[in-house]
Amino acid sequence: MRSKIITSTHHDGEVQRTQVVSGFSWQDLRFCSPNFDRRSICEIARLYRINIVRKDPARYGTLVFFHLPETMEHPFGQRVGRDVVYSANVAASMALNERSQAGTLGYEGTFVSKEQAIALFLHHLCREGLLEVVQGDGEGLCFCAVSGRLGFASAVIAPLVVNSHFFVMDPTDLDSPYCVLGTPYGLMFTDGVILAPPLNGRPCLVVDRFGESAITDVSLTDLTIEIDTRCYRHGHGAQIYARPDHRTTPASRGSDIIITEARVVAVREGGETEIPMAGFVLALDERITVTDPQVRFFGLEEYVFGVQVGPPMVEGAVMYQSLASPFYDRSGNGVPFPPTVYPLPYESARAARIAIGTDHDGKAVVIWAEGASKCRHVAGKGSSGSSLLELAHFCAKQGYTNVVNLDGGGSAQILFNGERALCISDRYDDNEEAERPVPMLLVAF
Repeated sequence: MRSKIITSTHHDGEVQRTQVVSGFSWQDLRFCSPNFDRRSICEIARLYRINIVRKDPARYGTLVFFHLPETMEHPFGQRVGRDVVYSANVAASMALNERSQAGTLGYEGTFVSKEQAIALFLHHLCREGLLEVVQGDGEGLCFCAVSGRLGFASAVIAPLVVNSHFFVMDPTDLDSPYCVLGTPYGLMFTDGVILAPPLNGRPCLVVDRFGESAITDVSLTDLTIEIDTRCYRHGHGAQIYARPDHRTTPASRGSDIIITEARVVAVREGGETEIPMAGFVLALDERITVTDPQVRFFGLEEYVFGVQVGPPMVEGAVMYQSLASPFYDRSGNGVPFPPTVYPLPYESARAARIAIGTDHDGKAVVIWAEGASKCRHVAGKGSSGSSLLELAHFCAKQGYTNVVNLDGGGSAQILFNGERALCISDRYDDNEEAERPVPMLLVAF
């Protein structure tokens, strides 16, 4: 593998450093999550304090970020209302928020509950470093479960490590009881296995078994979904409901299966399910019980690799001049979309960027456009970050053929042989780099 740094200048004189890594094959790539790190909860809480709550403190009450390890005993059952829940974190957040809304659970510098087992459990999470409180000026107490996938890219040992997917992060993403902060979303496909399905109607970068890449649309409704060895397809005894077309499922006499990534989160009887931002609902005409929550998807056997984040930068060596796929729409259709507010406008919103695609020879490349320090950027010296249009210009100038944007901003990073050649844009108050926890990485060996 090879890494090079390209220094360029934007039209306004701002400096931009970009790292390009090449010399690996698509078959070398694997999606993986870093090991869960308890520091992730503190970092997420810090980001909320300085980037979200501080901007509008009256909008937020008491936010409680917590993670419940799947092996930890807890006082919450699997049945919550009409739901059978297969995720301990979803069950806990649903149960805790129900109690908060009912007034039987509060926070007064410490947790106060009419149920001693609940108070003791929350105190235990605090002692274990698995819970962090962020205080706004508003009313209410809200519990936000944090995904066990969140960890740090720098802890992963491989010749090439790069963050990949968007993930549930913004408060507007957490508008369904089945949402877990830190859940990655979008197609992940390697070596014949779909690790997560396509969502949101965004184009995918796919590579076939002959090494040919393309940017194309891959629809969830075209896939076969297997649960408990039983196969389902949209329109054949089952209906798929997903954002942005739907907010909730209709009432029914059957079961709604709520799925994120490749796992069943819950099964709800009678429909009327709030569709999670980073997942979808498989609605059945009959009522079922799920034994194994693992989900398998089929329909992409002709490919060896696929990723969906977006938007595309170049396709067939032709540069995109504008945002080429749906991203952020709250224009009155009643369906907030998508997870995580996207930085617009396309032409001028600068940030750190990550992209992946093929060069002029059709070989794989990853690209990191360094972003500006969020504390002490010096114009004309440190990198300013790239708008999506500027990144598209860069890709076109290099002669790249098919490239899609990945998750950038404070998450953007490449580790090449265990080291970062560029700087992370997230910073602590002393301007030291603040590595953001991420749930999904691409690694190459």
